[in-house]
Amino acid sequence: MKASIALFSPAAILMATDPAFCHPSPGHRNAVKLNIPDTAIGASIAHSTSFSSFSFEPAFWVEFFGNGSSPNPLTFRLLDLITQHGGQPLIRPGGITMDSMIFDASAGDPVRTTSATGGVYRTTVGPAYYESWSNFPNGTKFVSTLNFGNDSLDIAINMAVASVMYQPDLVEYFELGNEPTNYDESRWNDSTAAYVAQWKNWTAAIDTAVNATLGASDTTDLGNERWWASSATTDVTGLHVRPADIIPAGVNSADQVAEYSIHSYPFSTCDPDRAALATIENILNHTGLAQYADVEIYPSAKAALDAGSRWVIGEFNSISCSGNPNVSDTFAQALWVVDSELIYATRNASSCHLHQGATLAFQSTDQVNTAGANGTPGFSTYDMLYPESSNLRGEARVLPSFAGQLFLAEAFATEGTRIQNLTVQDGVDQDYFAAYAFYDKDTLSKLAIINLHPYYANSTSDYTASIDLLAYAHQSHDEWQGKGWYGRHGERGGKQPYLKRLTAPYTNEKDEAKVTWAGQAFTNATANGAVRTERLGWEGVVRVRGSEAVLVFLN
Repeated sequence: MKASIALFSPAAILMATDPAFCHPSPGHRNAVKLNIPDTAIGASIAHSTSFSSFSFEPAFWVEFFGNGSSPNPLTFRLLDLITQHGGQPLIRPGGITMDSMIFDASAGDPVRTTSATGGVYRTTVGPAYYESWSNFPNGTKFVSTLNFGNDSLDIAINMAVASVMYQPDLVEYFELGNEPTNYDESRWNDSTAAYVAQWKNWTAAIDTAVNATLGASDTTDLGNERWWASSATTDVTGLHVRPADIIPAGVNSADQVAEYSIHSYPFSTCDPDRAALATIENILNHTGLAQYADVEIYPSAKAALDAGSRWVIGEFNSISCSGNPNVSDTFAQALWVVDSELIYATRNASSCHLHQGATLAFQSTDQVNTAGANGTPGFSTYDMLYPESSNLRGEARVLPSFAGQLFLAEAFATEGTRIQNLTVQDGVDQDYFAAYAFYDKDTLSKLAIINLHPYYANSTSDYTASIDLLAYAHQSHDEWQGKGWYGRHGERGGKQPYLKRLTAPYTNEKDEAKVTWAGQAFTNATANGAVRTERLGWEGVVRVRGSEAVLVFLN
């Protein structure tokens, strides 16, 4: 049902921490109610602060992270901001180029071997690659990703051994190969059993080599269950190796699998037909995103959970083949990231790894994106930053989507947070609205409300949704003015509910300086402006304009 409740402009409803700045409107006849359970019954698994994580294409490691002695300050300031806001991302140096990657003990920083148009034939890494992991924020762990594409067990063993030799305390998992659904068909002749047999043989041999390297001095947390399995796409191919396929085929008969991974890209610019669908209106359609998750992803998620294992979105983003200019480099991407990760959180994913990289010339012959001049990186428009200046993308800078990472960091900042999707009967556009409840030790702690309806400069309405949260607000105007506060069940005292807002002037905003989280913009990866929170006033109504999201802190 279409919303018809565009009542106030954002400027009229902003509330500072001083009550004098709040001008509540009379009543909430036009506000809609969410069905919010008081307890976590029916909510998701307990999530960690690493739920919102990353995948970085290893061929472009130096561009994003620099090296051990000269790290890229822009990228690391962003990662520091995420940890300061409560997140602890797990890093997967993975993607297509991990399947042509080799370790050479005599090599230095990662070096790409490329074609003139930027196609990556090989990425060679030396000890400096693993040593650069030490530059990451304290507590950061890594997935040690191994080359399966070159069909050389020696290459894979050398990479695994090097990772635990140079960073024994930072390796959390191993992953063998990226998207085997895209390998040459002759590799396994579309046989699930043949793929599983080779995967098991290789992982057993790698485990033996790694254990010998660690030896009796092993003090790491790397247990026997140390592998991500599958790492397949949702593309329709002859080789069926999604988790739902390989679990019944016995991939974990030796109890090696820690988590099952599947990749998620609901849209694409790999060819003109799919590129035509990669629009702001489509990527923000919550109904479509949830349907994609349920049809393409959840059968494998359920297979993993039914087998007593965890599952992850090992790599994902909005639009495959490096995004779509003027879509994935706008504020719409921030809203897409927030809603997509919360969709997967409610379906019990253990982590979601947002992919970052650059255009890969060998990925498609008729894709929208290209590499830069002379094969220089054409950074993906779905990235949260352009890590260095380039002729194709301009100055190194933060992109509008980054603010969404801070929303998610604060949403999952409490270890063990559980989450569930909330329903609303009417009063909002169901295709462009989503709401979620967060629970801390069975107690309702936060609400996320996302109004995905695209709002442009020429829109005839701002599509504001008014949400009735009176049950969580002050019971009278006097109490709101500071004379006291009653909780939902009549108890006096406690912290006053407040919210933080993720917003931009319009959904297609491309200037990060105009995108704010809690009143702050993050141009140049530094927080600009004072933190601005909004108190949940005595009327108990939260208004969320089209192309905005709010995180409500209840206790």
